[in-house]
Amino acid sequence: MSEISIEPGAVVPDDFVHGDGCSIGAHALIGRDCVAEDHVRIGARATVLAPEPSSDNPIRRLVIQSAATIGAGAVVSGANVIGRGARIEPGAVVTSDVPPLAIVAGNPAHVTGYVSAAASGTPGRRIEMVHAPTEVGTVPLPSGAAIVRFPEVADLRGFLTFAEVGGQLPFAVDRFFLVYGVASQELRGEHAHRNCHQLVIAVAGAVSVLTDNGSEQNEIRLDEPTVGVYLPPMVWGVQFRHTPDAVLMVLASNRYDADDYIRAYDDFIREMS
Repeated sequence: MSEISIEPGAVVPDDFVHGDGCSIGAHALIGRDCVAEDHVRIGARATVLAPEPSSDNPIRRLVIQSAATIGAGAVVSGANVIGRGARIEPGAVVTSDVPPLAIVAGNPAHVTGYVSAAASGTPGRRIEMVHAPTEVGTVPLPSGAAIVRFPEVADLRGFLTFAEVGGQLPFAVDRFFLVYGVASQELRGEHAHRNCHQLVIAVAGAVSVLTDNGSEQNEIRLDEPTVGVYLPPMVWGVQFRHTPDAVLMVLASNRYDADDYIRAYDDFIREMS
C-alpha cells in the first residue's frame, strides 16, 4: 500500500488512487475520479474535483502528476491533468490543465512562471530570470538554448538592428512567422523540434520565453528588438506573459513539418532520456 499523510478534517474518497509520499492538508476536499501520483502535496482547505463530462470533454478524470503542489485554499475544477512538478499557488482557481513545472495563480489561474526540475519528492525552485548580454554576441544557456544580442545602429532617423548568417544568425533561415494578439494569460509554443532551429525575437512589446532540455530550465524576458532567443533542436520552448502589444517574430531553419514537432512534454522527456 502506498503511503499517504491525511490531516484531520480532510475529505478523501475511499477509492482515492495515490502514489507514495502524498500529503493532504486539513479540511481539504478530494472528489471522486482523482488520481495523485508520487509526492503530490495538497494544501489545507483546497478543493480538488474531476471535471464534469461534457460534449467537448467527455473524460471525468483528474490526474495530478508527480511532485505537483496544490496550495492552501486553491480550487481545481475542470482540469484533466496537473503536470508534473507544477505549483498551484494558494487561493488559485484552476479550470483547465496546468503544464508541467508551471506556476499558476489567480482567478482564473494563469501561468506566472516556472519551477526547475527537481529530484523525486523535492519541489522545484522558481526559475530566475536570465538577462540579455549588454554586448553584441551570443551567450549559451544551461538548457542548450542561447541569448543573442544583435548590433544596433542609431542616427537622427531612428534605429536599425540586423543579423547575418555566420554572424549573429546561427542558421540559414528558410521560413519566418509572426505571433501577435495573444492574451496575457495564454501560452504559445509548448513544443520542441527534432530537427528545426528557431530564433525568437520580440519585435514589439514583451514576452517571456521558457527553455527546457528536460533537466535545465531558463526563463528569458524579451522586451527589445535587439535581443533574441535561439532554440536549437530538442529544446522545449514556451512563450508566456505576453504584453497586449507583443509581436513575436520566429525565424526557422526548416519549412513547416508536422512530424518534426514534439507536442507532449512526456514524449519529449522520453526522447531525451
